[in-house]
Amino acid sequence: MKKEKIIGLTALLLIYLAGIALGVLFFFIFKNAGLNILLNIFLCDVIVTTFVWLWGVILKTASVYDPYWSVQTLIIYVSLLIYYNNWNLGTILFLVPLAIYTIRLTGNFVYTFDSLKYIDWRYRMLKEKSGIFFQFVNLFGICMFPTCVVYLASVPMFIFAESGTFNPLQIIGLVVMLIGIGLEVVSDYQMHYFRKHRTSREQTIDVGLWKYSRHPNYLGEITFWFGIFFVFVVNYYTQWYWVAGSVLNLIMFLVISIPMEERHMMAYKASYIDYKKQTSMLLILPRKQIKSSE
Repeated sequence: MKKEKIIGLTALLLIYLAGIALGVLFFFIFKNAGLNILLNIFLCDVIVTTFVWLWGVILKTASVYDPYWSVQTLIIYVSLLIYYNNWNLGTILFLVPLAIYTIRLTGNFVYTFDSLKYIDWRYRMLKEKSGIFFQFVNLFGICMFPTCVVYLASVPMFIFAESGTFNPLQIIGLVVMLIGIGLEVVSDYQMHYFRKHRTSREQTIDVGLWKYSRHPNYLGEITFWFGIFFVFVVNYYTQWYWVAGSVLNLIMFLVISIPMEERHMMAYKASYIDYKKQTSMLLILPRKQIKSSE
């Protein structure tokens, strides 16, 4: 492992540990002030996100926030289980796929991370477009907006942590969560293998799951969060409205992430236009035939 990578990962670990301590401190401050538990968690989430963003400004990279998406829910859920001391079959079964999801996504970040100098192409693009307003876009667009989406999608877990118990029907939701993780694992492996063996950057991946879906990794992400809601709603069917978080997550991918990525791909991959015509955007479906122009 390169020295720059070790230094960078160590710095990120220390930042996140400090962020966790800060979040716990404010949790008890807000608790003593009598705040509603969900509002308390949200405010702590915002404070820690701002803390992580500030370190990104100090280190001159927006990528400090990258692991936050994957660790946010697990840290809060485990903290709540400790706080409520609600360890039962239901809460533990809920924890297992969440832990697998976090390890997989964080592991993928660690695998691709080179150093603190690394900046994702999305951040570069936003920086070029926003100019002097980049740190505003960085805080609210790159950091705070995803934090809010993940928080809202995670609320079912936070409620479950307090009083949730096991119901056999929850197995359906747990299986959906695992299917989502499986889609992400397979599609990420296929993408890493493709990038390692492609002959040019202009090539478009057209193998495995990517042959039938342009974004199987995003499909896995979306599936995972709906699985969380399904586990929750079995016990709390009167609070069905918390599906809003999973729906907002879906909308974020459909309206922001996918269009942004596809515009980027078409800018330098000539083959992507035909690939787009032939291949389903999200769902894994049979390929379409491009009609001849004869």
